[in-house]
Amino acid sequence: MLTSCSTKTSDEQFFENYHSFTSFPDERECEIKSLVLYKFVLPPLRLFIFQDTYILFQNSVDNEAMLWIYDITKGEFIQKFGRKGKGPGEFIVIARIIQVNENTIGIFDGTLSRFSYYNVDNILSGVIMPDSIKKIPVDYGLPLDIQKFDSNRFISYGTYYPNRYAIFDKNFDIISTHVSIPKKILDVSNFTFIQSFDHPNIIYNDNIKMFAVGMKTYDMLQILNTDIEVVKSVHGPDHNFPDWTGKQKLSPEGYMPLTGSTHKIYGVYSGETPSTINDWIKSFGKNIHIFDWEGRPLKRIRTDYRIGDIVISESQKRLYLVYYDEEYFRFGYIELLEDEL
Repeated sequence: MLTSCSTKTSDEQFFENYHSFTSFPDERECEIKSLVLYKFVLPPLRLFIFQDTYILFQNSVDNEAMLWIYDITKGEFIQKFGRKGKGPGEFIVIARIIQVNENTIGIFDGTLSRFSYYNVDNILSGVIMPDSIKKIPVDYGLPLDIQKFDSNRFISYGTYYPNRYAIFDKNFDIISTHVSIPKKILDVSNFTFIQSFDHPNIIYNDNIKMFAVGMKTYDMLQILNTDIEVVKSVHGPDHNFPDWTGKQKLSPEGYMPLTGSTHKIYGVYSGETPSTINDWIKSFGKNIHIFDWEGRPLKRIRTDYRIGDIVISESQKRLYLVYYDEEYFRFGYIELLEDEL
């Protein structure tokens, strides 16, 4: 059950439309089913599904082909492209893969601040150079993540001081910035700002025109509208907070990248505290939290392995995911029940 905080105290004052909860009304245990025998030394990243058949992702250790495509129906990898570099069709750090339109995929390189457009049919047929490339300006701040939300606009999370979101037009000219950062954090350091509001990705529901983000270092989900206003901050069930003092002490891990369906939001959640600053595997949680698009907590799915990125196929009623078997990273999935879709 969600409760609204009418008298804000302590850190709660920094979150717009703050609501909290202490438990999920339902939960279940779920076994992860292996999808492919191929194993990875480092976790595949940026899972993205298109045509409900192909999973595109970044292979973290292949500098000659950073992007791989897995065909779900064939059970095999069918394409590899995008070597490490700064030229056309090359990447340094892939921060996001998004659907631009039915036939076009966009790949955002955070280090190069560059957005590359790829035709889906060309990729599948082996033509692996981008159709076009656009440079994203950094005059107003550094973009850390990007999502498209209508035919002409993109939203970006980044260091747009004193705000944390920016809207760009289709040419990546900045339109406006939104959602101010508490002055207490701005007075400390840029590092504290990034850590305090860092979230792995932005997901968008075009049917109801809403965004959702999950915080990286604490258990908070935020829902935003297309005016880039936080309509609800949902905190729980552990009620962890980031370190607002500027001291770089370790804190519990929060959410990995979210994925969303027409009616639900899914987030892999850890809640564990790393033993050292290099203990990054603790960010891979064993829980999947399910919310509706009004931010109501619905169910927790407990799994047997640590999970990284996830992506949903509504038609197949599956969450495809990367999991860690205590030795290697692998692809797998879980079957969703009707009330989880």
